[in-house]
Amino acid sequence: MKRINSIDTIRGITIFLMVFYHTLDWWLIHSDRWFIEFLLPILGPTGFSGFLFVSGFSAAIAYKSRVKKAASSPEISITQARDIYLIRALLFLAVGLIYNTILALGAGNMKWIWSWFILQTIPVSLLLGWPFLRTPKYLRIGLGIGLLVINDLLSPFANYFLLDYSGPLNIYVVFFYIFYHPIESFTILSYFAMFLFGTVVGDFFFDVNSINDQEVRKKSIKSVFLRPLLIVGIILAVFGIIYRFDDFLYRRTFSAMIYAIGMILIIFAILFYLEEFEIIKHKKRYRFFFYLSYYSFTIYLAHDILYFIFYKQLNIIIYWLVFIGILTFIILLLKVMHKKLGPKASVKAQLSTLSLIIAKRIERMKSRE
Repeated sequence: MKRINSIDTIRGITIFLMVFYHTLDWWLIHSDRWFIEFLLPILGPTGFSGFLFVSGFSAAIAYKSRVKKAASSPEISITQARDIYLIRALLFLAVGLIYNTILALGAGNMKWIWSWFILQTIPVSLLLGWPFLRTPKYLRIGLGIGLLVINDLLSPFANYFLLDYSGPLNIYVVFFYIFYHPIESFTILSYFAMFLFGTVVGDFFFDVNSINDQEVRKKSIKSVFLRPLLIVGIILAVFGIIYRFDDFLYRRTFSAMIYAIGMILIIFAILFYLEEFEIIKHKKRYRFFFYLSYYSFTIYLAHDILYFIFYKQLNIIIYWLVFIGILTFIILLLKVMHKKLGPKASVKAQLSTLSLIIAKRIERMKSRE
């Protein structure tokens, strides 16, 4: 299946927001940190949740594509498709744990080895999500909503046990450490819910996109896919704002997450409509967000270098000048990398290739037994 421009755009936007927020947090002087507090409630839930939503969407599309290929071609079996998926997720998890270990050593606090940063959350979501890719959509929707509710109920206790608790180590402290460390981050419960919602939308998209008759396909995309997606998105975004409005301003609450789901659905519906019906024709391939999307994993691993450049040194005006200059340099560098190296410069692509190689070797070993 060809690359979906709108998904690349959403993933690219989330990576842009990640670099934007992190550099703000690292570089701004104390007196200008009000700007972070102003932007975080607005962009935080949508930006960070969007990456997990896109990961779930892509996982569902890749799974259904491999199942369809396995049914019509002897080149790949269902078992091999499963092995590729799981091995790839484990490789990503290994990279995430190595990343966390380096941060823990740098901070002098080994508790940070188990931290719900994006590099750990995505592979864990992939592993947890595998059994649900074959389940009905309504089950995944119900489970996702349930996880958001449970997360909202447990959050106050997480704050107590991880921030204010001063007693001896016990099972509750361990439980909240596993699910909520670090407390200022999103958690696996809310992240995995976003992943599940992404798989549901991915399933819907795959079904309508697989229609052979192009006229029927376009009508189905508009009436069966995009219109319901936009309506549901608007309802959820409005509900997230109205329901417990004070909580809407804080990113791990039920209200903020419902708002984030709605905004992601609205953005995706609009972008895909513009792409599919060629409202805005591209002479070139959406390069800005394409590069950020294609090399998203590489960018995340490498962007921590920016931490050391202007730590707590810039006011808000100088920050904008520096950020625009560095972002321009990054895009030009990615453009050159893509032209000269292509997938060789993508950590994500290399891990996917490695997972395929390992899966084939496992298959050959099984055939010899």
